[in-house]
Amino acid sequence: MPTATFFRLPEEKRKRLIDACWSELTRVRFTDVSINRIITQAHIPRGSFYQYFSDKEDLIRYLLEDLQEYFVSLLRGILVETRGDLFAMPLMAYDHFIGHQGRTDPMLSLFIKLLHLNQGMDLQSFMGGPKHFLPDPLWETVDPAKLRQNSRAYADQVFHLACAVLAFAVVETFQDPTQTAQVREMTKMRTDLLRYGGAPEGYKEGTL
Repeated sequence: MPTATFFRLPEEKRKRLIDACWSELTRVRFTDVSINRIITQAHIPRGSFYQYFSDKEDLIRYLLEDLQEYFVSLLRGILVETRGDLFAMPLMAYDHFIGHQGRTDPMLSLFIKLLHLNQGMDLQSFMGGPKHFLPDPLWETVDPAKLRQNSRAYADQVFHLACAVLAFAVVETFQDPTQTAQVREMTKMRTDLLRYGGAPEGYKEGTL
């Protein structure tokens, strides 16, 4: 985590440093991040950087945790708005991230660039590896009565699948932004499949 000195920086200087850090992280792989390039762009002495962060891994961890907190806060707001309905989350999150005007959420754009540059890397290891896929702040807002099974473990799996629907929609949109409307409709269909299943009502395994 950053030192207390970092948080005491004037807002303009702190923002300049963070902007320089993100510029570097979205240009090269984590292993190739250069503190020299960061301090040059941020216009700060090298010694000052180490007054704020112990090393570049400390910096990367802080930025990833900040990114994670942003997404958790956003999804928590959606769950509060939908009264704890996990199934409503993918489409509402998609509308926020992509937008009807074709404007992509800037934090999502940063995340996509990180994934592209660091393919195969375990990002979760930089964020502490939570016990549950569904973070505690989100679980607190989930209404278990809207699920087939009233348990944290079941909600965890539903959230996992809902995130997969959302992630697939985002990837499809990035691959072809002209298909945003079609992807949104497919996301609605996939969410319905997640909520209701694909089998006809009353179907039991082995009856067909």
